[in-house]
Amino acid sequence: MPISTPNFPKNPNFNAQHSPVGAFMSFTCGHAGSGGGIGVEIGKPAAQNLFVGVKQGGRRESGTLRCLPFLKSFTGTSAAANYDVEKAAAQAAADRSYDAYPADQIKREYGWATDRWVTPDFSFTIYTPFDPVPKPTEHDAMRQALLPAVLARLDVDNRDGKQTKTAVFAIDFGEAGTRLIGEHSTDGSLGFAWRRKMGVLGRLEGKTTGLGALQRWSVAEGLTDVNPIHALGNTAGLVVEVPPGEKRSLLIAIGVYLDGVVTTGLEGRYYYTRYYTGLEDVLTSALEEAPRLMARSETLDAELSGSGLSLDQQFMIAHATRSYYGSTQMLDVGGEPYWVVNEGEYCMMNTLDLTVDQAFWELKHNPWLVKNELDMFTRHYAYHDQVRAPGGAPRPGGISFVHDQGVNNNFSPRGRSSYELAKLTGCFSFMTMEELANWVLTATCYVAKTGDAEWLTKNRKTLAACAESLRARCDANGIMAFDSTLCDGGAEITTYDSLDESLGQARSNTYIAVKTWACWIGLKLLDQLAGGEGSIDGGANRAEAIAAALIKAAGRTGVLPAVMERDNPGFHSRILPVAESLVYPFYWLECLAARSVGGEARDSLVASLHGPFIDAVKRHTLALLNDSKRQNLFDDGGIKLSSTSNNSWMSKIAIFQYVCRTVLRLDEDPKIAALFTAADAAHTAWQTDGISGYWACSDQFINGEAKGSRYYPRIITAALFLEEKHALKLTQPAAAITTA
Repeated sequence: MPISTPNFPKNPNFNAQHSPVGAFMSFTCGHAGSGGGIGVEIGKPAAQNLFVGVKQGGRRESGTLRCLPFLKSFTGTSAAANYDVEKAAAQAAADRSYDAYPADQIKREYGWATDRWVTPDFSFTIYTPFDPVPKPTEHDAMRQALLPAVLARLDVDNRDGKQTKTAVFAIDFGEAGTRLIGEHSTDGSLGFAWRRKMGVLGRLEGKTTGLGALQRWSVAEGLTDVNPIHALGNTAGLVVEVPPGEKRSLLIAIGVYLDGVVTTGLEGRYYYTRYYTGLEDVLTSALEEAPRLMARSETLDAELSGSGLSLDQQFMIAHATRSYYGSTQMLDVGGEPYWVVNEGEYCMMNTLDLTVDQAFWELKHNPWLVKNELDMFTRHYAYHDQVRAPGGAPRPGGISFVHDQGVNNNFSPRGRSSYELAKLTGCFSFMTMEELANWVLTATCYVAKTGDAEWLTKNRKTLAACAESLRARCDANGIMAFDSTLCDGGAEITTYDSLDESLGQARSNTYIAVKTWACWIGLKLLDQLAGGEGSIDGGANRAEAIAAALIKAAGRTGVLPAVMERDNPGFHSRILPVAESLVYPFYWLECLAARSVGGEARDSLVASLHGPFIDAVKRHTLALLNDSKRQNLFDDGGIKLSSTSNNSWMSKIAIFQYVCRTVLRLDEDPKIAALFTAADAAHTAWQTDGISGYWACSDQFINGEAKGSRYYPRIITAALFLEEKHALKLTQPAAAITTA
């Protein structure tokens, strides 16, 4: 058992997703009393009962099965009562012949790629390693990377025991369709499945005999009845007896396989179907890969535990990584790979305001997937519009991109999203300006990271059109002043769609203003990397104008209003995301420095991260963090993005903290450092306590409780914490920039 996996002295009672790459599948468990199991293409935990436990005595002996608490409360009787109605009461009693270990008898260890529960009788570990996704030309590596299964291990040590123990891993699927698989294997493997879609295959480590199966309406029936197998049963499991003086380890592959077309609009198949012939092939391959999967998991655990980050930060990264991969989907559309990240519980496909934040992780691990996302937006989901000021006449707008590409495996028609509607001023309105900015920023991140000159040349006209569109939507100062006419009397919103005016309204919003400033810094960078002819930013860059307007708006107080309209309620709100978009020029600078390219471009980026504008953002941020009224902190110390809303997004908080510690260096003040440490502890509790514990990893919290954006991928921004130790030192001359 590795020593690099941290224990949880706080609250270990939380669900976690355990997911492969690109299969839109999760094996979810960990929250007492709520069940879990194998979920495919759903934005929430599955609703199965999981039996992971041990009973004293042999398989056929009477006794209570003691389980991990991954069970829902049983209501009513077994499905057997539908056949033998007079025995319903007796059947119900049989269904309850188990109990759960109390919390004080369970220790949970939660690493980056292993999740382990330890009881007095056994340990149960789930392994979810991740690796870069290779390009499709690398067949064998792609087959490994897209294996649609996770691995688990049930270890029972009875070397000091006086009687046999019987270990069980079983799932009550709750619906008809359960079947056994592997009964005729020659290597001792045995398993069960639900139709052709999902299943489990087990094998005793080092043994080819001794593994049994059950299939009944309840685990109790399968352990005690003279007929342990009945094809009518919904509950199936694996059973192993462990004699006194011996130890058994059961390796368990948990996987899925969906063949054929799974999407509409654009017809997509899972890319893994190129490499696997069916469910049994997936599960067998997972068992064969077990040594590699376990070794890789423990390597990742050691990497995170050796990072120097606090346990709270490590937890957030480990939790977010699992949730991110649980939403991923690698499709084959027309013979080409099509990468999709679904939006958590909402199941919207490639939401662009998530793409831009997830790009930091994806560019570190899979740069070609970011290129794939960008290309699919330009190919299928770009559009042109007109704009207007409130009460004004329409005028030319320009290119932009949709909020998302569809929902629930249904690709939207070309140039349309599933989310955006006309005539609204809040949720579900258009995000035209922000999505335009998001595509530009993601494109700049991709080029800065990869140096892909061919892609830059190919997309130069699109980037120039984006620059023209940015100018069309803003006033002479570069501040957004015009809404898309697609709003049809409504108003554009931001990714903070359910907040009040402080972050909900896009027009005149200082968060959007700084994001637009970052776009102009990025367009200038791309122009320099493309030869410096002004063909991308059009020679009319608005970065300096935006900076000057924001400095003026801060006035003598040094604090920026959230919305720069004096008659708007948002004028009196104070928002921390003003600092968020500083992450982009800093990231680009780091990318160029790492590749030792772009001398002039690097100098320009360094200049953009110094001077009066950055000083103004720093003063604003410090004023909000040091506010004696704590208007931007919750009572528990968690970070409150807006002073006038109790709604906060964890993914955005992570970016904000990263900017504060790397770009603004605010944590050099012990008071701010302590504030962030307390916030990290609060944010961990947000994820584990109350209803949040059921939803695995969530993003949107109201007063620390998960109320939306649950089961969510975007919190992968927390992985930026891993980069802080090696971040560039901006205080040095540009020519001498080094990593810490």
